[in-house]
Formats: sequence, structure tokens, C-alpha cells
Amino acid sequence: MWMATETFRYPRRFKTMTAVSGVVFAALAIMLLMWLDIGPVRHTELFVAIMLTVGTSLAWCVTMFRRADDEVVLDESSIAYRVPGRPTLILSWPEITRVRARDVLQRLDLSDVTGTRRIVLAYQMENFARLRQIIRERTTPATTTGSPQRVFAKSLGAILLPLHWPVVFVIVAAWFWRHGSSPLALLFGIAWGVWVVLSPPWRVRLLDDAVAVDWLAWSRTISYGDVVAVRIKELKDIPDKETTGGVATVMIETTRGDVIKLAGFKDGSFALYRALDEASKLGRSRV
Repeated sequence: MWMATETFRYPRRFKTMTAVSGVVFAALAIMLLMWLDIGPVRHTELFVAIMLTVGTSLAWCVTMFRRADDEVVLDESSIAYRVPGRPTLILSWPEITRVRARDVLQRLDLSDVTGTRRIVLAYQMENFARLRQIIRERTTPATTTGSPQRVFAKSLGAILLPLHWPVVFVIVAAWFWRHGSSPLALLFGIAWGVWVVLSPPWRVRLLDDAVAVDWLAWSRTISYGDVVAVRIKELKDIPDKETTGGVATVMIETTRGDVIKLAGFKDGSFALYRALDEASKLGRSRV
């Protein structure tokens, strides 16, 4: 099917938003550092945790501010990434041998067989769901040798990254507890952190007759005959925010009526979706 040329950009207010946010985080970092001139820090761990959070947020704002004027142009034959003042990077669709959704970093990586020519697409681009869909339709996974991949897992960083806010909360609550406040806030923070780690699956295993989904505390095995459908859908943490990137989430629908959502895996959502879809179809054909 012939495809018309489509151009994707960041939202108009994105550059202003990242600039303002960057100034706020920079000012906050300066204020925190000025406290060091007033006197010694009594709770070093709390100060370090806050500085790491502010520093990471500031680095993200600077990076995205520099990318805010970039454009992506898709046509029938290729994808082009345009950066003002630099040569345009163009990859034809057949050249793209690897598409990796890096959900933790909120970006989609496209590369050729050598891995030296690479296009990075941030989830914050306007109409990113449409962009992701076109890429998925126009690219084909690289041919692999040997047996297909049957185990998909999250990296340790992906498992621990969502803990940053619970950890900050626990540190602050512990400080107040040590100064006579109720321990309920501390207990809540610990429970919050445990829930954040245990609630999402961390590994998927494709067995001969079933798919096994592993959480850190338990595991569930689903027969391929009980799998109604395998879908991939973009889900947003904040659906109404135009500048909030969505995560390509693989969804397993079962005969029990429930849906298991899988995202943030090391090999990317595309690879997991393709492997799971093929395994479930093959497994159902044997039933």
C-alpha cells in the first residue's frame, strides 16, 4: 500500500516546557548547594537523594530542550531524522534491522545491521502512537539463527527505577520519625516501595504449551489455549497530557476475562510482542 509523506515533531509548547522546567530544577539545585555554606548537612543520605533526583531531572530537561526542534519524516521508502544545522540521517525501511522500545528511557531505537547508523525517537513526540504504528508495519525483524528467543526479562535497573519516589518518601518519613513523628508515614512508604517492585511482571517464559509470567513473589502459567489474543497498545501514565510519552504495552487477554500487561522489558516491546504472538498462535494450532 502506497504511503504519503508524514512529518512528526515535538509539541509546540514542548521546548518552552523543558526550558522552564530546566530553570526551575537548576535554581533548586543552586539553592540546595548554597545550604552547604550555611553549615554541615545533618542528614547526608537525604541531601544526596534529593540532589540525585534534581540532577537527573535537570539533565533530562537539557537533553530534551536540545531535541525540541528535531523532525522525523516518513515516506514510502525511508525514515529521515532532521536536526537543525546537521546533516539529515536517512534509513531506508529495508536497512532497519533492529527496532527496540526502551521504555525505561522513554524512546524507540532504530538501527541498521552494523548498529552504527541509529535513529532515536522519543516517546514525547506528537502523535507518537501513529509514528510507532507505521514503523512496526514498515519494518521486519532481523533473521535470527538458532532457536527463537523464549525468555524475556527486565533488567535490574528497570525493576528498581520506579523506586526513586518511594525511596525519597521513605528517607523523608524516616527523618520525621526520628524527630518524634508517627511511624505510619514510614510504614506507608515501605509498603509503597514493596508494591511498586512486586506489582509488575519481571519475566516472561515461552514454554512449549503455555506462557509463564513471573512476578518477583509468584508466577502464573497460562495455556496457549486460554490465550484469547495478544495485542500491543500504547498506554500513557497521564492520558490527557499531550507531552507525556506512552509506553508500548504488550497485553495478554485470557479466557478468564483478565488482561496481563507487560512493558519495560530489556529486549523491547516489539520483540516480546512478536515472539509471544507467534508462540500463542502456534500453541493454539496444536490444541
